[in-house]
Amino acid sequence: MASKNARWQSKMKLDNSSVQYLYTIAVMVVCLIAYGQALHGPLFFDDIPNITENMLLRFDGREFDAWRVAAISSDAGLLQRPLAMLSFALNYVVSGEFSPVALKATNVGVHLSIAALIYVLCRRLLQAPALARTALGDGREVALLAAALWLLHPIHVSTVLYAVQRMAQLSTLFVIAGLLVFTHYRLRWSLKGASTGDVMAAGLWLLLVGLMAVLSKENGILLPWLIVVLEVTLFCGVWNGQAVRWLQRAAWCLLLLPVLLVVAVTLLYPELVAGRYANRDFVLEERLLTQARVLWEYLYWIVFPNITSLGFFHDDIVVSSGLWLPYTTALSLLAWAIVIPLVIGMRKRFPLPAFALLFYLVAHSLESSVIPLELVFEHRNYLPSVGILLFIAACIYQLAEKFNGLRLRVLVGIVLSVLSLQLVLRTSAWTDELTLAQYNATNHPESFRANFFYGNALFERFARAESLALSADEQKMLAVMARNVFAHAHTLNENSFAPVVMLYQLDTLNFPGLARDNDWLSKLESGALTKRLNASDFSALETLTDFSLSDSGAGERERVAHILSSLSDRYAHRQNLAAMQYRFAMSAAGGRSDTAADRVQRRKLLEDAAQRRAANRTLYAYLVQHHGSEDIGVTYEWLRTWMLLDTQRRELPVIRGIFER
Repeated sequence: MASKNARWQSKMKLDNSSVQYLYTIAVMVVCLIAYGQALHGPLFFDDIPNITENMLLRFDGREFDAWRVAAISSDAGLLQRPLAMLSFALNYVVSGEFSPVALKATNVGVHLSIAALIYVLCRRLLQAPALARTALGDGREVALLAAALWLLHPIHVSTVLYAVQRMAQLSTLFVIAGLLVFTHYRLRWSLKGASTGDVMAAGLWLLLVGLMAVLSKENGILLPWLIVVLEVTLFCGVWNGQAVRWLQRAAWCLLLLPVLLVVAVTLLYPELVAGRYANRDFVLEERLLTQARVLWEYLYWIVFPNITSLGFFHDDIVVSSGLWLPYTTALSLLAWAIVIPLVIGMRKRFPLPAFALLFYLVAHSLESSVIPLELVFEHRNYLPSVGILLFIAACIYQLAEKFNGLRLRVLVGIVLSVLSLQLVLRTSAWTDELTLAQYNATNHPESFRANFFYGNALFERFARAESLALSADEQKMLAVMARNVFAHAHTLNENSFAPVVMLYQLDTLNFPGLARDNDWLSKLESGALTKRLNASDFSALETLTDFSLSDSGAGERERVAHILSSLSDRYAHRQNLAAMQYRFAMSAAGGRSDTAADRVQRRKLLEDAAQRRAANRTLYAYLVQHHGSEDIGVTYEWLRTWMLLDTQRRELPVIRGIFER
């Protein structure tokens, strides 16, 4: 009888392994099919300056210094995210171009790799002392489900298919790897203790992996704090088979220390934090109040994914200007004040909810607290969702165990099928720019950015009408649709230059009557005197400059030049304004005889701007080229100044290119 039971148990184990293997293959196939249909999708927004127009990433890979320059070619973040930039450079070296397929396929590969690490990490975490007595089997099925939920979750689409978010992906990859290193050692220490050499080895590995996480994106700095979360909730100070009181207390102190430091710095030196909000439409207090609501919104998207509420833009969220404006702000704060102490207080009986909640909050702490970043982005949940999804996987497993009639495989199949369907539907919107823009505008009709993105996609399709062989009626329909969307975007944000510039351009080209009635340039002229500009406004000015220098926009060139001059007086430190003015001056010289006085005026424009904008390499490139045709000695002086400022020597390829031309 014993032999028969043993054979039956062995057969059941083998059967379960086969089913798990088939589930794994099915999940990976669905993931590849879903993301595969969108690999040809657009590169846009931050993809353009960081990747496709970053000339320092374009090289053949044979020179070491080119790799060095590529690593420091980004202006994003304090450390310039060199590992992420090197990965983009590697894409170019291998492909010979910045192909959307190559860039996004690499992101999908990283996504799959992280899911594999999450599976291993979850299996190890489920062996931690606090979870040893929970009814989760050997942890394999729960870990596999957690990894599958994370892999197929539609909230991650805007991270995987937005090429530049490889920065967030790589940071997450190394953070998960670091947590796995810690868990590997900590499980052994909880049973047998550790020697000094063992602790030092673990510390060195964590230092290496943590450094790689930080050099991918600054979020990697959270790795030590997340390790403390694991210690507090799952390992509970257990060392060599016993709970060590001082280790428990030390872990709690380390958990609270970052919060206390941030609060102390904010109160004692408010200018260090609040002073950085000068270019935002909200202040520190408003951001903190809004984030109390946003964190609940993120949690809802993770637990109850609904692709109609997800989107690339979420600027339609109402900023909390007070506890009761909107009233959900006070309710959100009250909910956090109840849930956090409750979950922590019950951590000994229910450790997994405590782990999931603290992991979620700590992983969000950098981008959802005092730093003056944009209020809402889905990609910020790429790492924080791991703990929540592990908890959900455990709940599904225990639900199936509790109700004997509820088969685990059927329940898991239903959950994964719903996620898969939503994933496929959402990635299908990323197949081209116009479809994605329409999807975002439909789901978020009150989002200024979503509407402007949609209008811009319509306008670009209209601009390519001849190459697309569109009929006259189709062209007219596109122009009307684009104008209507831009007009709606203007009503949503009357302070933004972007829709005004596009309306001016559209009306000038296609609707002269509307151009006379609206006089869009007058709105830009008044805004140039008083409005506080942001990054999108300066991008719009680049578009306005290009249009004004074309034959179609030549009639109002002097008014546009005056707008740039007004802004240059107000924003003496801003990049690109002087370069735009210089382009106007060069264009004026091209339309008549170029006198010595004209050349002196252009030189003075560049030299004055260079003194005010010492870090702008565009100005130095113009200066070197300008003097190169007149005075080689002055050229070398400006070149010397340029190189003295470029302490990282990342401008060497640009300088070499100037001399080659």
